[in-house]
Amino acid sequence: MNAMTSPNLSNVSETMPVTDDYLRITNLWKTYGDFVALQDVSLRIARGEFICFLGPSGCGKTTLLRAIAGLEPQTGGQISQGGRDISNLPASQRDYGIVFQSYALFPNLTVVRNVAFGLENTGRPKAEITRRVAELLALIGLPDKADRYPAQLSGGQQQRIALARSIAINPGLLLLDEPLSALDAKVRVHLRHEIKELQRKLGVTTIMVTHDQEEALSMADRIVVMNHGRIEQIGTPTEIYRHPASLFVADFIGETNRFASQYQQGAVKLGSVVLNTDVPGQTDGTAVMVAIRPEDILPHSAGHDAASKPNRLPVTISAQEFLGSSWRMHLRSDALGEAPLVANFSMNAVRRLDLSEGSRLTVELPAERVLVFPKGS
Repeated sequence: MNAMTSPNLSNVSETMPVTDDYLRITNLWKTYGDFVALQDVSLRIARGEFICFLGPSGCGKTTLLRAIAGLEPQTGGQISQGGRDISNLPASQRDYGIVFQSYALFPNLTVVRNVAFGLENTGRPKAEITRRVAELLALIGLPDKADRYPAQLSGGQQQRIALARSIAINPGLLLLDEPLSALDAKVRVHLRHEIKELQRKLGVTTIMVTHDQEEALSMADRIVVMNHGRIEQIGTPTEIYRHPASLFVADFIGETNRFASQYQQGAVKLGSVVLNTDVPGQTDGTAVMVAIRPEDILPHSAGHDAASKPNRLPVTISAQEFLGSSWRMHLRSDALGEAPLVANFSMNAVRRLDLSEGSRLTVELPAERVLVFPKGS
């Protein structure tokens, strides 16, 4: 699928499960006076899926999560869970567990009492609660912290305790509101893997709100990208990254080089360079925005078939940044005029071609990696 011919994915993904829907949201609206927080949002989530709501601050992702939880009743539309209409049910009568950004642990209760809190409110026998809490502490790898208080735990340990408490009563739905945002980078990466493995083991349908693209790409079965209270695109991480449905999605997920151009017989023109694309069937003369990701630009030695092969142009490295596993190169080309071009080259490519600031080389912009969007999209 190419960018200009992608269908409207605001309601249904091309890979949307058509059976065993566990959560269904239909034409959901949420307004605060004249402000529209959610606009006609529709979404279907299969049983056992891990879904990420992703978008910038103010896009509506947390409002949508809170509407599902019954914490922010919708202005219009319907929510059903497991075939039951929960649109007008109070939060206390809905079947979910939730982990907030702050974890919301009780500071005056031990780990055991924090995890057991929800179970105690169900009136279960004490022996059953004790067994269940022990199972959960073993599941999250903290059986030795049972008698500690939250203040005696690290941020990552508190997050795991909050998670254990949320799944103690075996909820049908697990809601995670930016649960990793307060942690440092290394702990976040470690806990991403732990949360995903726990979700797979339990098979619980999970929705996580995040503004971290890497978090969503690494954890989600499908990503719901939101902007201005609407869904821009729904798809797997690969679909979202490789086939963005709009320029907003392409810009928000990862990085892109962008150029204004016109579509002409399967090609676009950047400066004096004509690029072939894999975008068929568009009207000649259409004003478009062309985008290509830095890692999709391929380096070749200077003069390497620059004139005889399509989608290649000579460039000079004007600046470079070392990123650890790769180099980010800022490129200039007479063919592009003043328009900058940023590329990410592997360490092997930089060594092989002996590249440094001031080096001349030929770069290739593969037709299948050139994204084309209607101008103003």
